[in-house]
Amino acid sequence: MRPDHSASQDSEKSAKEKAEEEKQRQMAEAGVRPRFAVQRARHACRETATSHRVRARERVCIAAAKREENIKKKEEERAEKAAADAGKPKKASSKYSKADVLQLHSVFKDYDKDNSGKISLEEFTALLKKKKEESKPKPGQKSTLDERKASEGVSILDLSEGAFHEMDTDGDGGVTFLEILKLVFHKASKAEFETMQSWVAAEPEPEPEPEPELSETARKEILKIFKLYDKDKSGTLTKAELTKALINTGLEKDEIEKLFKEYDGDGSTEIDKDEFLKLMHSTGAFDGA
Repeated sequence: MRPDHSASQDSEKSAKEKAEEEKQRQMAEAGVRPRFAVQRARHACRETATSHRVRARERVCIAAAKREENIKKKEEERAEKAAADAGKPKKASSKYSKADVLQLHSVFKDYDKDNSGKISLEEFTALLKKKKEESKPKPGQKSTLDERKASEGVSILDLSEGAFHEMDTDGDGGVTFLEILKLVFHKASKAEFETMQSWVAAEPEPEPEPEPELSETARKEILKIFKLYDKDKSGTLTKAELTKALINTGLEKDEIEKLFKEYDGDGSTEIDKDEFLKLMHSTGAFDGA
C-alpha cells in the first residue's frame, strides 16, 4: 500500500500556518509589528504629512491675502488723506520766534492809536514823548544816578523824526508792521514775512446769519396794527402814534424813541409802512408767524 502524499502535504501546510501564526503572536507580544502593519503605518504617516502640508499652504495663502488686503486699505487711506490735505492751506512756518513777532506787534499797536494799520509821525513822536514824561522822576521822588544821567543825554525823542523816516521805507508818511518786520528781521525771506504777518492777522468776522423773512400772515398782522394806529390815515406814523402802538408791548419810551430814529430811514420824522414792517420784524415778535 502506497503512502497518501496529499494528506502529508495538507499536514505540512497546516503546520506552516500554525508556525506563522505563532510567529505573528510572538512578534505582537514582543511589540514588533508585522510587515503589512508597518506598511499601513507608513502610508498613514504619509497621508497625515500631506494633510499637514496642505493646511500649512492654506494658512500661508490666507495670511498673504490678509496682508495684501491691509496694504491696499492703507494705500487707500493715504490717498484719501493726501486728497484732503491738498485742499487745505499749508501750515505757516518760519525759523523766527512767533512770540517775538507777537510782542513786536503789541508794541506796534501801542503806537497805532487810530488802528489804521500804519503809524504816523505824530503817533510815533506822541508816544515817545509820553514815555519820556513817564520816565521822569515825580516831584519829591528820589532818582538814581543812572536816571539822572539818562535824562541829561540825547533822547530818542530828539531823533524820532529821523528814526521814523528810516522805518518808512516807501516814504508814504506811514510805517506799516511789515516795514517794522523788515527792519528787525532784515534777513527773512518773502515767504517768512508772509508767515509772520499771518500770525498777527485778525480773525475774519463770522458772516451774520440771514434774518428770517416775514411770512405773508405776519405782514398782514403788522399792517393791521399800522392801520389801527394811523389815526389820520396819512399812511405814516408820527412818533406819538408809534409810541401808542408800542408802549403796551413792554418797551420804554426811550427805547421806542431809539427805534423811531433807527428806522426813520429817510429822515422824514415819520414811519411809513415799509419802515414799520422792518421795525416790527426786528423785534422778533413775528418770527414763525
